[in-house]
Amino acid sequence: MNPRPLRTSIVGPAELTAERRSVMFALLSVWFEGYGENYFNEELADLDHCVLQEEPETGALVGFATVYRREAEIDGTPVGVLHTAHCILERRHWGSNGLVRSMVAEMMERARADRSGRLWYWSYSAVGYRSYRYMPMLFTGHAPHADQPPGPLDRAVRDWVGRECFAQYYDAETGTVDWNWQGYGLTEEARAISEAKLDSPAVAQFRRINPRWADSVEILCLARLDDANLTGFGRRWFTVRAAA
Repeated sequence: MNPRPLRTSIVGPAELTAERRSVMFALLSVWFEGYGENYFNEELADLDHCVLQEEPETGALVGFATVYRREAEIDGTPVGVLHTAHCILERRHWGSNGLVRSMVAEMMERARADRSGRLWYWSYSAVGYRSYRYMPMLFTGHAPHADQPPGPLDRAVRDWVGRECFAQYYDAETGTVDWNWQGYGLTEEARAISEAKLDSPAVAQFRRINPRWADSVEILCLARLDDANLTGFGRRWFTVRAAA
């Protein structure tokens, strides 16, 4: 008998109770060490919205994604970015892509509903292939890309996000984030999972894009939230309606 799908909700920061925040931090700590709980809670103060996943039978929180909103004018073009800082799911639920699908579906709907002419992007930093794989899976144009560099505007947006979200830890030349925090990095469990699939061609390609992944160096990922930029798989995930 298949388990019931996880219950997904999208909430604002006011709905993140102290109990929920504590569980979120515990989930994060399974994969990253040296990440202070006080710092994590400070991050949540600037949150735009959060995607939560709970077990329907028990109500237990088993996954979350935190999303931040940024707007600016880059090289004369109004742009908006929905930036995912954390996307965490208990390992026993990894058979489902529901968390990422729900998160990006919400982003796509927000981008579609905006009539201002602003270009909208999704961004996040990926330390491993499991995170990065959503870029080529969902979008035809994205950064980093194994075969083509980003265009001038996309690169300018990526570098702006890097400076806004990661300050001096962002390296525009490589598009990577090196926190260089003593004691911070992947836990042993996270490293073991990443190292288990190093013989995969897709993972090997990711390692060429981000050769310092094992040192917890993250690579900044970016894609336009535009129906025309969706892959065939992305169009099936995020139903594209015909123009009226």
